[in-house]
Amino acid sequence: MSNEQSLTNIYNTMVSNNEIQRNISQQTLVSELEKLKRKLEQKKALNVSVAGRVFSKFRFTKALEKNQGFYIHGGVGIGKSMLMDLFFKYLNLKGKKRIHFHEFMKGIHQLIKNAREKNERDPIKSVASDYIKNIHVLCLDEMQITDVADAMIVGRVFEEFFNKKLTLVTTSNRHPRDLYKNGLNRKLFLPFVEIMVSNLNIQKLSAPLDYRKIKISGKKKYFLSTSPEDTFQFNELISDFNLRKGSGIKIQMNSREFVMERFQSGVGLLTFNEICSIPMSSSDYLEIISHLRLLFLDDIPDLSNGGDDSAKRFINLIDSIYDQKVELLCRADVVPEKLYTFGKNKFEFERTVSRLFEMQSTNWPVKEKSS
Repeated sequence: MSNEQSLTNIYNTMVSNNEIQRNISQQTLVSELEKLKRKLEQKKALNVSVAGRVFSKFRFTKALEKNQGFYIHGGVGIGKSMLMDLFFKYLNLKGKKRIHFHEFMKGIHQLIKNAREKNERDPIKSVASDYIKNIHVLCLDEMQITDVADAMIVGRVFEEFFNKKLTLVTTSNRHPRDLYKNGLNRKLFLPFVEIMVSNLNIQKLSAPLDYRKIKISGKKKYFLSTSPEDTFQFNELISDFNLRKGSGIKIQMNSREFVMERFQSGVGLLTFNEICSIPMSSSDYLEIISHLRLLFLDDIPDLSNGGDDSAKRFINLIDSIYDQKVELLCRADVVPEKLYTFGKNKFEFERTVSRLFEMQSTNWPVKEKSS
């Protein structure tokens, strides 16, 4: 495929090839991204001479003053990253960059540290300006503010980006006004929210009715590995989501990468050992769970015999799943109340047992009322 192809045609081809399901909100966004793509490429086409560069820069800046890109938000697994990547791949323009938000912020922090060591008078402004010196279009995947250090500098960075007329396309699970919600010193973060809302088109993607989720609705969600019937039902539900090895996702965490080998459109399959037998922090679990709307968790053992460390990680994992309102289907060797009957985390584990029972109810996860 050439870069000049219409995004709409490419999207329709993907639907025809059964790579994706047609989604009205996706189609609308593709159309809007197509318009932005044309504007950007028209600017490039006008840059054919020195005079043309001056003229086109003036025209393009005016055209984008009130619209410097898109903020795409919505639940997991509904195509936000896919559509942003489609736009990025077929945008026929030099000076474009695509990066995960976590990696972006890690790089910004390092650059600010370097600038401070050089006694720069305004390190944040100079770093922001230098970062986009050769970038005209920046695509940021999975914007999520959970760290107070990020919250304190991100507003100034993006203010400089927009002052320099950068075009930004970013994805997030949350509306801008819900970023860093209830975070420390959040009032200092609010100007950033207004910057985003004022400079970007805010587009929400919504998912069509998922008939596989209807099949799960009202069914049991906790299965025992000792029961052949439970094992059959659990495996049958997994098969509905085509979760084969090789269909996975790479998730960037603080200093390493976590690979979920079986993942498809916001649905993942993990074993207990894959997620709870290695060192993980609460923030690691939050990052992993942020990619999911439904998790199949398999091979949960009896943790009572020397499983204190694994039990603690399991507590943190279930807390993250519960807080993010992700649906959980799991298979274990024993019932919830017998998973961890003694050990140093016994008192804390009682909350985990309670949450496992709550998440088995037919009305879990509780849907937030729309405003």
